Amino acid sequence: MFKKDREGDLPMLLEKIYHEKGWDFRNYKKSSIMRRVSKRLTCLDIHSYKKYCQYLNDTPHEYEKLFSNLTIKVSEFFREPEVFGELCGIIKTNFSETVLKVWCCGCAYGEEAYSAAILLSECLTTDAVKHTKVFATDIDGEALDQARKAQYREESLKNVPPDILEKYFFKADGQYKVKYNIRNLVKFGVLDIVGSPSISGVQILFCRNLFIYFNKSLQEQVFEKLDYSLRPGGIIVLGKAEVLPPSFAHRYSPVGERLNVFRKKVAR
Repeated sequence: MFKKDREGDLPMLLEKIYHEKGWDFRNYKKSSIMRRVSKRLTCLDIHSYKKYCQYLNDTPHEYEKLFSNLTIKVSEFFREPEVFGELCGIIKTNFSETVLKVWCCGCAYGEEAYSAAILLSECLTTDAVKHTKVFATDIDGEALDQARKAQYREESLKNVPPDILEKYFFKADGQYKVKYNIRNLVKFGVLDIVGSPSISGVQILFCRNLFIYFNKSLQEQVFEKLDYSLRPGGIIVLGKAEVLPPSFAHRYSPVGERLNVFRKKVAR
């Protein structure tokens, strides 16, 4: 554990990371960042941020290990199945014959993006699916490389119904791979939502469990980008522990009960 005086050096470390690598964690929640950085310091038996900064100077490849710790990813297919059930009803009622643009912001290893593509294949007409695209972005290029392989362990598929598993996956090397008709619906790309422009013209937007790492100022800043991205009448899905920033809450209506799914209001 760090003493209080050592905690004061954390901004210095985050500034160094930003200026050296362009990764902007300066407005992430301090407690979360400290917890993740501490794992590297414990591993290296380093007891201050100043000494760690020097270690980064002497050992540049350490940046990649630090980045991996700062962007820990936990996901699974059809996480919170009730959310996908609600989305299926919305799609069938409002978008069944619509060519959709879907965005998974912070897609990690691709489970959510492929879940969205399967959902669209189940709920849209065949013609609409042909022209629909899921854009899946993350700050971590290595995670995206893994996502493009579309190969997963059985434990990440616990929420996938047997008929869906048989229809959209096949066994390979003791794991499950997503079939190509679903993979072809998803386009992966590196995007840091903090520092980069967002994707425009989106009708369904997943951004789950990203805001929990941001301070309130950064939440407002990032949500402004997401609000710009989402078309009026579009749907945004947040994580269970997240809330709409207060300055944007009046623009959205909740969908379902306690799902953290919101529809962007259409201006009258």
